[in-house]
Amino acid sequence: MRSAFGALAAILLLGGCQTGGTQEYSLGAGEKGVFSSRNAGTPIPAERIKGLDEAQLVALFGAPQLDRKDGTARVLRYKSDACTLFISMYQRDGQPFKAEFADAYDTQLRPLPPDQCAGSVAAQKKRVA
Repeated sequence: MRSAFGALAAILLLGGCQTGGTQEYSLGAGEKGVFSSRNAGTPIPAERIKGLDEAQLVALFGAPQLDRKDGTARVLRYKSDACTLFISMYQRDGQPFKAEFADAYDTQLRPLPPDQCAGSVAAQKKRVA
């Protein structure tokens, strides 16, 4: 009985150590992202995004999936079928928040050029309720 229990425990432990799948996420090593979208839209240069306020960003990209505020800093997250777009906004001298930086990642969290991602987010924008 004791050996049967030991064998069962070994099988369960070894089964948990199995590594048979593909890697789903990449968080470094300088890998470049892969952009593949069903509705890519027209690329939007980061220079066009810079300086936009919240109302202008909503008009361009729709409602963000995430709006994170931390004092005078704010990050908006948007998604399309191909990527995630992060827009960093800052409030300077009591003025409204303005976009200053855009960052984009593919579905496996590898960096992409923000212009491609911004185009697909705009083409697939979510409507504001």
